[in-house]
Amino acid sequence: MTATPTAPGGYDAIVVGAGAGGGTAARVLTARGRRVAVLEKGPLPVADEFLPYDELHFHTHKTLIPHRDTDPNIYMAGPAQDRPTPVERWWNVNMVGGATTVWDANVPRYTEEDFSVLDHLHDVPPDASMVNWPWTYREFEPWFERAEYEWGVSGRARQSPAQEPIRSGYDYPMPPLRPHAAVPFLTEAFGRAGMQPYLGPRAINSRVYDGRPACSFCGFNQFFGCGLNSRASALNTVLQRALATGRCDLMTGHCVTRIVHEDGRVRGVMYRDEPGGPERFLGASQVLVSVQTIESARLFLVSEVPDPNRMIGHYLTYHTHGNAELTLPLQPVWTGNGAQQPSTAIGSLQLRDLYVVDDPATPVTKAGKFSVYDPYTCVPPVRLVKGAALGPGHGSLWGEELYTYLDELRHQGGVYFSFTGEAMSLYDNRVELDPDVTDPWGMPAARIWYRHHDYDLAAARYAIDRVVQVMQDAGGELRGYDVPGAENPGYGHVQGTLRAGTDPGASVLDENCQSHTVSGLYALDCAFMPTAGASNPTLTLLANAYRVCERLPYPD
Repeated sequence: MTATPTAPGGYDAIVVGAGAGGGTAARVLTARGRRVAVLEKGPLPVADEFLPYDELHFHTHKTLIPHRDTDPNIYMAGPAQDRPTPVERWWNVNMVGGATTVWDANVPRYTEEDFSVLDHLHDVPPDASMVNWPWTYREFEPWFERAEYEWGVSGRARQSPAQEPIRSGYDYPMPPLRPHAAVPFLTEAFGRAGMQPYLGPRAINSRVYDGRPACSFCGFNQFFGCGLNSRASALNTVLQRALATGRCDLMTGHCVTRIVHEDGRVRGVMYRDEPGGPERFLGASQVLVSVQTIESARLFLVSEVPDPNRMIGHYLTYHTHGNAELTLPLQPVWTGNGAQQPSTAIGSLQLRDLYVVDDPATPVTKAGKFSVYDPYTCVPPVRLVKGAALGPGHGSLWGEELYTYLDELRHQGGVYFSFTGEAMSLYDNRVELDPDVTDPWGMPAARIWYRHHDYDLAAARYAIDRVVQVMQDAGGELRGYDVPGAENPGYGHVQGTLRAGTDPGASVLDENCQSHTVSGLYALDCAFMPTAGASNPTLTLLANAYRVCERLPYPD
């Protein structure tokens, strides 16, 4: 696979960003006969660049995301939100493939509880703006299925009543990844509490699929590129197909600095092919932006897309998060055989029984879901030691005490719960242009204002407390407990900022994700989402990109 060094011109559509949404757009539009230019700020990686697994280089030094000192977001920190603070741009991976190059490929579907959130979220706080989406789960269902087959998802339908509703007769293209040895114990423990976890869907091959090998369970999954291409990415799936048509030009090292529009129509983009270089124009009558929620809002703001209702950048949401870690002194460390996972950074189980809550003891009516991991084998070695050095309750450990604690972890079964939850949509949670800081390409940095609502924090505490109680009833000893505070300088899953809807007075995009004010301008990342949802968002992003691009009208 090669990139095109310069832009020949004569394009039907320009795609900004070569990640999940942009790659899918290129795949669909080229299959429909369009000529497409994909402009990507970062380089074109090769799978074997990620071999050997250099944890210090990729994870600890965070070489795959923009550096906080030179290319930050600016987060307004402090109780009064008056301290501009440079922060890392989590999951804003500047390379072909975007964040799908380094994700852990957890791909649940958003469900009716997300699309029609007001039907399930009761007593909505008066300062929140929660809205039902202008589509239903059933409208998205065929697009979910297409994404699962084109990207390659392993899983099994209808394992649990709490699982996403999968239509009769349908199943994932591959069986689930080998389950971790802890699965029987955990399934039984949660079963006693009336909960039914299940083997979650992953865009990771459990067998040879689409010419890519099965997962080797190397133990280096999240924040690493897959050296074998066993884990799906935009690069090894949709972009590969788009380039094979001969109708797609992939231009790396091209940063779009502005969307050009005139008289309510998009005309193309301005770009630079090196920091500090001259701006150049590339024309097309359709421009599809998919550069991550915050970045897309920043580009709309820089481009002065008409915004009569002051909506661009607003209703930013970060998923509520949190985690708990327990060990089980009477349970030996999980060991497996050939039928079970060895050391891995891939969680086996998903727990969705607290997605909707019916408990008179709490005002929480929608919480979220858990990914369930082994705390010892779910992370690579340096990260494990750094985490363990904080010790139970985050008290620092060193020397003999650290060794003893690591030895305990290595000889006791354990479980780690990672929570992803609903977040209230608030108008004042927003992206603006920073007046003082610019990025290496000369664009104003994103200035971010964000505070979690009290509901978000209550939902996280409620859900995490529930799973901790289940594990303590099963003999678990709490080792770590982390529930977020109101400040969130950038936890991974980010949605909103270019809200889609049918009312131009209350949204930035229409139901086809086209700008209400600039014809031919579309957004295809999670910026379109009217509310946060309560699961990993990528599959829903992909389904929407297929939906929009298959219906995209031919250019004038």
